[in-house]
Amino acid sequence: MAVGSLLFLAVLAIVHHPLMVSDKQDPATVQRVQQQEQRLALEMTRLQLEFEQRNHEERPSPHQSLEPDQSQGEEEATALRVAAEQGPDNVAWDGWRYGVLVIILLVELCRPSMEPESSYDSSSEDVSSEEEEDDAEAASRGSCTQHPGFPDRAALELFYEQHLQGVSKDLASTCEFVAGLVNTLLEACRVLTYQTFLPELENCIGVASTFEGWCPHRDPKAYQVLVPLLAPKGHSFRLEMENAEGTLEKHGHVVVELECVCKRERLLGDVLCLLHHSEEDLSDNKQGPFRVHILCSSSHLDVRKTTLWFHSLVGKAWALIAHNYSFQLTAQPSASSCKLRLAYESRRALSIEIILGVQQGDSLVFLASHGAETGHLSSTVWVETFAVQEMLFFQLVSRYAPQDSCHLKCLQILIHLKECRLPTLENRILTTYHFKTALMRLLLLLPLSEWRPEQLAQRLQDILLYLHRGLEEKRLYHFLIGNSALPNQIPVPKACRNAEPLNLFQHLALEPAAHVQAMSEFLEVMEQVRALLPQRSKQQDSVDPRQ
Repeated sequence: MAVGSLLFLAVLAIVHHPLMVSDKQDPATVQRVQQQEQRLALEMTRLQLEFEQRNHEERPSPHQSLEPDQSQGEEEATALRVAAEQGPDNVAWDGWRYGVLVIILLVELCRPSMEPESSYDSSSEDVSSEEEEDDAEAASRGSCTQHPGFPDRAALELFYEQHLQGVSKDLASTCEFVAGLVNTLLEACRVLTYQTFLPELENCIGVASTFEGWCPHRDPKAYQVLVPLLAPKGHSFRLEMENAEGTLEKHGHVVVELECVCKRERLLGDVLCLLHHSEEDLSDNKQGPFRVHILCSSSHLDVRKTTLWFHSLVGKAWALIAHNYSFQLTAQPSASSCKLRLAYESRRALSIEIILGVQQGDSLVFLASHGAETGHLSSTVWVETFAVQEMLFFQLVSRYAPQDSCHLKCLQILIHLKECRLPTLENRILTTYHFKTALMRLLLLLPLSEWRPEQLAQRLQDILLYLHRGLEEKRLYHFLIGNSALPNQIPVPKACRNAEPLNLFQHLALEPAAHVQAMSEFLEVMEQVRALLPQRSKQQDSVDPRQ
């Protein structure tokens, strides 16, 4: 818009002044202007003389009123001044015109920055594929009606009050406390590792259900935070990405490389250049034994070794600050994260899980330690995670959603029914992340105005219908990878945004048994939802999730 206005104003200026292509004028033009000025000056002098002579000859008597002649003289003088000030090119008018053009141009250029931040809602934008169009149509159809056999808002609110009331209210304050405590521990860790060649620790970032605001338990199992690792002085981290066989997750290795810091060594003297110092020099220096290679397998940063080092470091840091707190902190063993347990005198307990991560360039995508030690993965493999982007998305939705929006409550109810009412199985096909993905997708497909508190029952039914349709078609796309409708406020690398959509149900098409099991698990959740109906309603109605 601003570029179009700029072009229009430029053309307008050229049309009105086609000859003004330079500030320089030829001698003939200068001479004509000077002659015109002289003629105007002579004419001005002549008129002034005539005006004075007339006043002298027609001077009124004391009894005569002077007002008519004075008024006439003032008008003539004003006309003379205006005629003298106006040149052949109407300089004053041009100045005003250019001033107005400049003001219009500035307004047009500044308009994008003055507009309020646009909503993330992309339901009105062009969808990028036929599948997304079908999803949008299905979502709009489902949002208009509620199946008679589905529990109404009153039944869902009663269940929420009995099992989840107060969770969201306490989450915000507890998350703030957890983040503050972990950052205090990290500050003590920095003091302990200041004169070493070990990784540097940045402040934590809260992730997962607790920091997203939808924890499905009165007492959360753990508050998860991500701690970014920076390469130590004189080193750099280089990431090698790969797609692991037999899984949709992307993995990577963190290669530790030496860098020359001779200039810093000469200027500041706070570090040794490991690249240009001999082993003898390093062995005599107190920094020598504390080098990052103790955390590596070959040249790759090892998940297990790095986690154990951080586990030990947190224990030493707690010893420095424990006198400031009234609870006991103990570290629990884990191969891929640092788990802390806080025990209060009131017998209340709080669990914190610290996940280590290495940032991919300038993005907020991380290679994380969590889950890297499961299955057949090597200890040098780190798992790619978009946990920070998902947390930011839920924060963005909360900013624009109606007051007391029902989107978090929907997910809390479904996950609580899934995790607390169904038997625990190790190899479940349908995971919490699938329900969460369905919700995030619907938050983009439906306007936020349709997530008001009174629409709790319709929106919860929409989530189940969307997930059921995905199971039938064996298609549920990752929320961040290849999602062209993603809000621009969510910092996702351009390569991820423009990539091919990642189907989270792809393996169901290849494994019929897994598809049957996933459908069975979904029907179990549906039965738990039906159980929330009053007894009389259950006798009259039944639910078919395909309707």
